[in-house]
Amino acid sequence: MDLAVIGLGKLGAPLAAVLASCGHRVVGVDLNPSAVQALNAGRAPVQEPGLEERLGMAQGRLSATTNFAAAIAATDLSFVIVPTPSGPTGTFSNRFVVDAVRRIGAALRATSRYHVVNITSTVMPGATGGEIRAALEAASGRKVGVDVGLTYNPEFIALGSVVHDLLHPDMVLIGESDPRAGDMLEAAYALTVPPGTPVQRMNWVCAELTKIAINTY
Repeated sequence: MDLAVIGLGKLGAPLAAVLASCGHRVVGVDLNPSAVQALNAGRAPVQEPGLEERLGMAQGRLSATTNFAAAIAATDLSFVIVPTPSGPTGTFSNRFVVDAVRRIGAALRATSRYHVVNITSTVMPGATGGEIRAALEAASGRKVGVDVGLTYNPEFIALGSVVHDLLHPDMVLIGESDPRAGDMLEAAYALTVPPGTPVQRMNWVCAELTKIAINTY
């Protein structure tokens, strides 16, 4: 499958490497030229155990760019894994997620290709179906659940074991706009997680609540 990973930081770079090392064709997207240059040179832009090995396994299937339009036009599904910093009230800020989604939406206006936007960053309950959905529809001119998919799919990972955790999750959590979008995301995971890994599919807000509840526990 042709995938994009938006954000090549401490979590995004390992995610891109894992997806590509497992057989997907992956384009990493970041506004930081040094991260893009490092990945294109086969070097890890961040320090994380197992990342260098996965980059070696991903040769020929992983590239990086600062160009959202080029990446989205060539891919079926994008993983948005950008920071969601905590605000003064303890809630997560969506400003980086919304900015990325707007850029993806603008790129989708130039293509008729069906695309699923997958929010991997942790967000508060109601965010995916609220301002994130609104930003995607406004920027793309498409209707979520009709001609563009939107999913919420947070990872359960920790720095120092990101690569291991991506490859051996306790479960895959998917909040989906519609079955077509969920099916595409589940198919992407079929190459990366062990057979029999539970896949829990539900609506956006239930998935958002599940992620927060597990983090709290």
